[in-house]
Amino acid sequence: MIRFQIEQVFSAPPEAVWPHVRQTDWLNRAVGLPAVHYTTEALPEGGSKITACARLLGVESRWREFPFEWVEPKFYRVRRIFAGGPFAEARLGMDLAPQHSAGTRVLAYAELEPRGALGKLFGQYVVGPKMRRDMARALGKLEDFLRGAAPLAFPDLPVTPVREDALAASLQKLRASQPRADLMEKLEHFLRTAPDVELTHIRPLAMARRWECDGWETLEFFLHATRSGVFQFSWETLCPHCRSTRRPRVRSLAGLQGASECDVCQIKFDAEFDKSVELKFAVDPAVRPAEEQTFCLAGPGGKPHVVSQAWLEPGETRAWNWPRTRRQLWLQSPQVRQRARLEAAGGKIQVDCPPAEFVVRALAPASPESATLEAELHNPNSFPVLVSVQDEAWSEDILTAARVTNWQGFHDLFSSEVISPTEQVIVGSQVILFTDLRGSTAMYSGLGDAPAYVLVRNHFAVLTEAIGAHRGRIVKTIGDAVMAAFSGVDEALAAVRRSFLELPRANPGLASPLVLKASLHLGPCLAVNANDRLDFFGTTVNLAARMVESCRGDDLTVSDELFQRPEMAAFVKQCGSAPEPAEVQCRGIPAPQRVWRLRMSGVAP
Repeated sequence: MIRFQIEQVFSAPPEAVWPHVRQTDWLNRAVGLPAVHYTTEALPEGGSKITACARLLGVESRWREFPFEWVEPKFYRVRRIFAGGPFAEARLGMDLAPQHSAGTRVLAYAELEPRGALGKLFGQYVVGPKMRRDMARALGKLEDFLRGAAPLAFPDLPVTPVREDALAASLQKLRASQPRADLMEKLEHFLRTAPDVELTHIRPLAMARRWECDGWETLEFFLHATRSGVFQFSWETLCPHCRSTRRPRVRSLAGLQGASECDVCQIKFDAEFDKSVELKFAVDPAVRPAEEQTFCLAGPGGKPHVVSQAWLEPGETRAWNWPRTRRQLWLQSPQVRQRARLEAAGGKIQVDCPPAEFVVRALAPASPESATLEAELHNPNSFPVLVSVQDEAWSEDILTAARVTNWQGFHDLFSSEVISPTEQVIVGSQVILFTDLRGSTAMYSGLGDAPAYVLVRNHFAVLTEAIGAHRGRIVKTIGDAVMAAFSGVDEALAAVRRSFLELPRANPGLASPLVLKASLHLGPCLAVNANDRLDFFGTTVNLAARMVESCRGDDLTVSDELFQRPEMAAFVKQCGSAPEPAEVQCRGIPAPQRVWRLRMSGVAP
């Protein structure tokens, strides 16, 4: 092996350096490596064999890419076996270690096994010096960024110029929506200066954090920018294992398929609105071309939810440690059918990886002073096993289809966005609201159709404003009833509270004020296309609809499942009355349902 290495000392701790150096795709671009074409081959035991191809220094190279191994924020490494060319094998990696009180020593290295004398000369006098020079330059500029002396972590990434005429025309259209001036300035600066790699898969919630702006305001701004020709948006279905996608973008929900698969993890899965279907943005090519290319497929930067990953050869046993954390972690492998939960207490454990399920045995409890969780990993199989330690929580930066399509503001701008009439898409935990007016039939008889309709229309306006203000969406109206959907319990409760507060103010002076009834339930649904409208069906919706029938008026009925959520405690205090438990028999549902009634007349403003 020929070994080359460079060392860089950073003024920031490993936890601050790791998020940047783990971005192997970006780092490879920054040091001038070429784009790589990958092919996958399904393996009978699970997972896939990955073959890569690229032109390195003018020479076509093809190699077997083994899975990256890493422990955050300590190291990563990868092994490549070449099918031909000057090298037989390469091992590349980066080690991070604390330096002094708050710094980091980073060692980047490459080990090349030459194929003959020519390969040795090529490695020693061409490849090695270039790798050292390019990596030293990239890491030096990263240190400038971490010290606040440079605006970009990797300034050497390609930046294609904008097309001035198209940009000016699109921004002029966008100004018609009267956005904040500072958002316009941030957007134009981003479009002109961001590297190409940042412009093809933009997450608006991540951009909001970067711009120090409200996430929903930024999303609305991005949607207006899409209408104005600055951006295009697409829907991506993320693999539940690697949480990435390499399938073609879907420009409309109508092109979304209920079933999907990952060619790398070799699994099939359902598209889930609340987890795996994500809305992303990309700059419109008419404004600025930004070619999509891949420079590294499976490095740790593409899997931020994976704390650690290890590749075990057949029969191999290895000690493997990862940092202790308060997060809920799981063991997962494409070669093991069932994942295993890791107890938060940690300590020393033994992990066997047979095909059916992980076998985890506790060897010793965690000591309070220990900063790591210690494991002995064993692969008893005749084939290799890839073991990953994953964070259960999905990133808050992922803007799921459920969060977007449950927001009235999205439908106001893109009302045609519905799924295909032939597809049914799973929607995970949704909060479903039903409302109705008590005595509306008598009101029509007593006041007459026209005056009564004005009151009902005013009531719809109050509910629409309250639901939209709290990131919900009116799914449909049925007579005087309203069905709405929310992604969060807090948002649904806030919309209900505002509706009950505002309704009397919408129709002042009435001898008999409008009396609202409402019900809330939480659970999974099916999303369908109903007459070119995104609608929800299923047991959750049916129960929420039936629960409103048990209301007496000026009250809210919630299911026991929702009542047990922690968000209910503060809401109950705002209501000013004690919740009343009840068993109700809902029409069309065999078993009695436990519900809770809350009087809303005393709700606090």
